[in-house]
Amino acid sequence: MSFVGILTETSLNVTFPTMMKQFKVSLDTVQWTTTGYLLMIAIVMITSSYLNERFTAKEQFSVACIGFIVGSLISAMAPNFVILLLGRLVSALGAGLSTPLMFNMITEIMPRAKWGVYMGIAGLVIAMAPTLGPAFGGAITYYMNWRWIFIIVVIFAAIVFIMGFFVIEKYHEQQKDSGFDWLNFIILSAAFISLTIGVNQISHGFANWKLWGLLILAGLLFYIFAKLSKKSNKKLLDLTVFKEKAFIYGALAYFLLQFINIGTSFVLPNYVQIVGHQTSLVGGLILLPGSIIAGLLNPYFGKLYDNLGAKLPLYLGGTLMTISSILFAIYGLDLKVIMIIIIYGVLMLGHRMAFSNTLAESLKLQKGHLRADATAVCQTSQQLAGSVGTTILASIIAISQNQGGASYAVLTARGSQMAFCFTSVLGMIILGCYLRLFILEKAKTKAVK
Repeated sequence: MSFVGILTETSLNVTFPTMMKQFKVSLDTVQWTTTGYLLMIAIVMITSSYLNERFTAKEQFSVACIGFIVGSLISAMAPNFVILLLGRLVSALGAGLSTPLMFNMITEIMPRAKWGVYMGIAGLVIAMAPTLGPAFGGAITYYMNWRWIFIIVVIFAAIVFIMGFFVIEKYHEQQKDSGFDWLNFIILSAAFISLTIGVNQISHGFANWKLWGLLILAGLLFYIFAKLSKKSNKKLLDLTVFKEKAFIYGALAYFLLQFINIGTSFVLPNYVQIVGHQTSLVGGLILLPGSIIAGLLNPYFGKLYDNLGAKLPLYLGGTLMTISSILFAIYGLDLKVIMIIIIYGVLMLGHRMAFSNTLAESLKLQKGHLRADATAVCQTSQQLAGSVGTTILASIIAISQNQGGASYAVLTARGSQMAFCFTSVLGMIILGCYLRLFILEKAKTKAVK
């Protein structure tokens, strides 16, 4: 269910040029079908720790499937862009519930010594789905039309629902009397929305007052949420997880890894179609070889973590992602299809090597009763990363497209190059996070001894 839900995150990216013509909207508007979807998932994921206490796995799974199916049917029949976006927001309920549920079940059912392998399998779902999306969306759009994307995933979701209903059970006792912190939920949701809409204003220039106003509002709301959470007796997120400083760096690296992953899978299909004048089919397929090869190695990277520890997969993975982003930036004005396939393959190897293992290392730092909250924090942050990542990179490209003085294709290439310069910097920050993570872990180990 997580795979089906996440698949549609990026399957629409390759259809954007088609949708822009059909619905007569701009690139930074049509990208809200992905950004809004990811934002809604992040908002739903805020509640995952509470839901894990209050409802059984089967109940959460059932609601996830039904929500995703209904939303996808709305999108498939959408007569205009507004209805399409509405359907995307409803279907986000599915991925928003099922992904944290998957990780919670791993930490509850699987022995600690095998977390690396099972996190690798779960990471295969999280990482493969968004990068297979463009190939799936490109093929469907080329041979049929984009509406069939939703029809096909509805069929898959229905099959998964029937199968999962008889397999997923109850794994712990529910706390029926735990109250939900509605006030903090509304404040945190408003902060996410304000942040995402604010970042979307970058395309209108840094002098735009809405950009800074919304970002300041988001910061204020995050501050209020943190203050109220300390006093609240109701359940939403236990911010005690942030007392572990090493966890903060692990969660930040996890956020940035997904930022680069989703952002790059948004930029490249559009680059190939607009700059390279290729079809939607080619735009989708360029990401497929690297995604499949790196994805199949994901469980092996989990074993690497179990057998040799976190340093090798995290440092090597972060380095490969950084180098790939730098190469995209260097050759951004004239990227050939074969260059994109090779460099993206290296980037995906790095992402797969680091992504799931970063989560496993971050959760390892937390005590048992806080792991559901730590999972909620990490999964919410990686979805928010996808939403903000798509928005920021789309805005960077839009700034270039709006400058004029050259063809639309040349302006798009320049904007893409700037976007990759930005992801290169993020790659370096990821490596810095790992360095601090391991320094803090080493210091804590010495203190215990």
